[in-house]
Amino acid sequence: MIDDDSEVAGDSEPAVPASPRTPYSERPVARARGAKAQELIERLVAEGRFRITDPDDDEVAEWGRVVNYAKRHGLEPAGKRIEKVPYGGPGLELFLADGPHPNARSQRAKAGGDPVPG
Repeated sequence: MIDDDSEVAGDSEPAVPASPRTPYSERPVARARGAKAQELIERLVAEGRFRITDPDDDEVAEWGRVVNYAKRHGLEPAGKRIEKVPYGGPGLELFLADGPHPNARSQRAKAGGDPVPG
């Protein structure tokens, strides 16, 4: 058995070693989502909140991915967080809320902290 990647594959050209994948942040989908996330933040800062009425399932899913991208990449303004809540059936309302999310790590009790009142 030969473990050399440069050996001939079958009886044709030498095998080409796998090239590294393009980083996610440089892929077209990620760049487009990043642009949408930046636009979302700018709109929320300017308007405070906005509503998406009667979106289809794909649009709801895409907004969820855009919000998650903004959160994951630290695009939220300091001291604010993006909230998305249902609005009028299938609609969504997006707004900036103050402070970290109640379930955020920064909100969790530190080891050796105060005991839970009982």
